[in-house]
Amino acid sequence: MKRLYTYLAALLLPCCMAPAFGGDAYPSKAITIVYPYAPGSASDTMTRLLAEAMSKRLGQPVIVDSKPGAGGSIATEHVVRAAPDGYTLLLSASGTIAVNPHIYKLRYSTLDDLAPISIAVEVPFVFVVNKSFPAQTYADFKTLDGGRPGGLTSANAGLGTQAHLTQAAFAKLAGLNLSIIGYKGAAPAVNDILGGHVDSMMDNAASQIPYVTAGKTTALFVTSDYRFSAYPQVPTAKEVGVTGLVPAGWFGLAAPKGTPPAIVDKLHDVLTASLKEPDMQRKLQELGWVVVGNTPAQAAERARKDYELLGQVARDIALKPN
Repeated sequence: MKRLYTYLAALLLPCCMAPAFGGDAYPSKAITIVYPYAPGSASDTMTRLLAEAMSKRLGQPVIVDSKPGAGGSIATEHVVRAAPDGYTLLLSASGTIAVNPHIYKLRYSTLDDLAPISIAVEVPFVFVVNKSFPAQTYADFKTLDGGRPGGLTSANAGLGTQAHLTQAAFAKLAGLNLSIIGYKGAAPAVNDILGGHVDSMMDNAASQIPYVTAGKTTALFVTSDYRFSAYPQVPTAKEVGVTGLVPAGWFGLAAPKGTPPAIVDKLHDVLTASLKEPDMQRKLQELGWVVVGNTPAQAAERARKDYELLGQVARDIALKPN
């Protein structure tokens, strides 16, 4: 009988110990980060930098797979439906997590069907005018807007984007009568602001670095609570008297809901360690990214807060999911 108990205990021991060793054995194969947009952008470059650094620490390939479409919703749903084993991750973004539910009729919950790992980086928005525009400060812009019938024109990269919602919130909070124009992408909007065909633009602060630093556009304020390092002379929205804006757009990593906590914790530790590397910080800063590297709980809380704030803006301007 003693031998029987010993035999049964030997059989059961691996089963009982499996959860404890699961995190240590992970990963045993390549990990895929699903990127929700077309390749070639600054966020794509950032994702590949993180993937390379994480791969070195994990000892397995970390592949970036681009799945663009529907503002990132196709990629997000792909990850939501994936096995919760830590091998399929999402390059999550404030646009896909906090904005899309108010723009698209989704078959999943961006807040409840994903396990946040960390928000890796953020970048504020910036409100710019052409270098020859008659108002080169926020105070002058507000005065000019008030004196022009119909208000001033203001461009963004597309209706329903976070830039658009931030722009609409700004107009309401500042009491401006902006005529907002949604373009099909940032490039044509930038071309029109450079050409003086539109009065102003709400844009990604990193995207405006070459234009602001070259004096082709003038930045009136950034939306963050801190001054942007690429052009620190530019005041924050709070400094010019505008409060209540979502401070920045962000990118991070998320896994499917149900991914074991040990795996989420390991990915978080590897990601945040990668973000602390001096060479990584230098490269990200050159691209205009601000390193965050928060905890899964902090990432979830920020996503929910941004979701609520941007949802209110969407309702204010009568945007309906389609």
